Amino acid sequence: MLPTTPNESPNWHRLRRAIRSTWPNRHGRSSDVATLVGCSGGADSVALIRLLAELWAEESNGLNPANETVTKPVAPLVVAHCNHGIRGEESNADEAFVRQLCDQLQLPLVIHHVTPPNNSAPTGPVSDERTLRQIRRDFFERAAKQHGCRYVAVAHSADDQAETMLHHFIRVTGPLGLAGIAEASELDTDIVVRRPLLQVRRDTLRDGLREIGQPWREDASNRHTIYTRNWIRHDVLPLIESRYSNAVEAIHRAGMLQHEMNEMVRRLAERWLEAFTDFSGDRWTIHTERLSKSANPEKRMDDTNTACNWMIERPVIVAASQLAWDRLGWSRGSMTMQHWQRLSGLINDQSCWHTLDIAVSTGQAVDGIDHGGHFPGGICLSVEAKQLVLRSE
Repeated sequence: MLPTTPNESPNWHRLRRAIRSTWPNRHGRSSDVATLVGCSGGADSVALIRLLAELWAEESNGLNPANETVTKPVAPLVVAHCNHGIRGEESNADEAFVRQLCDQLQLPLVIHHVTPPNNSAPTGPVSDERTLRQIRRDFFERAAKQHGCRYVAVAHSADDQAETMLHHFIRVTGPLGLAGIAEASELDTDIVVRRPLLQVRRDTLRDGLREIGQPWREDASNRHTIYTRNWIRHDVLPLIESRYSNAVEAIHRAGMLQHEMNEMVRRLAERWLEAFTDFSGDRWTIHTERLSKSANPEKRMDDTNTACNWMIERPVIVAASQLAWDRLGWSRGSMTMQHWQRLSGLINDQSCWHTLDIAVSTGQAVDGIDHGGHFPGGICLSVEAKQLVLRSE
């Protein structure tokens, strides 16, 4: 049974209300589903562990209608810590802190130690952020499966959301990036990542921990503004908030609206794929004549037929192409928005096909398609029997 000490200090009380509103399932309970909680030792993840532990304890200690002397069963709540080993003894101290916290809360702990790909390599541990995120993601997936956890809880805050969206905006990542961090996303077919603190400010989490006397670990490298994300956190966002005090909340709302728009386009893109394309092995065939007939029905003689035809809209075709890339397991890492837009243009413009056919045979560049139909990642575009075919070389 998890220990719990009700805390009614102002900020912590607000945090408890927030977690109760975002975590429970449709039956109103929080602890019915086994959950893995990622914890670095930092304030945000420590607050998440304390809040979920309190929820689990409250529901475990609730009266059982059948027998008031028996506590209600709860699903496992497991903590996962990834020791990247980047900061030497500081990394080990983070691990020790998380271990002590789990002992205090009587929670099981799973730890993963990251080692270099080659133990004899002099370069030391991996340190680039993208690789570190993937290592944590893979570790969380393995640990969740090992312990039968349906959910993986991570402690992204409203500030993380704003920083992410600003970073994506600077990098011109497109509609998906401008939607920011999703409240829930798939980690694997049967595992869902949940972010219940996404609407909570970072300062509120820290104030709440101070009120209940709960320490946390600070990573000194998070202060280095040489990294773009830290620069946005410590310099850019505070400057914006000095003029617009509700900037973080406004950015968060914009992300929610963009997410809704993306979901609408995604649904149309799935319909587009089903209606006009086929998949076979590593081959994606686009039946452009079928698309042309559907997209250009016989026009009426008057000028009242002005409705937008979604089947030829570039955002829908771009989204469908990205879904196709994912379905075939092709990497989208080197595909820029310019590549997607030019592919959409080729799909819509049959007058380009003859020129593209010539380019494929001669190796010349056509309409931005380098080397006659080659896209980044080894994807080749060709015209076959009046159909566009993309395949992995």
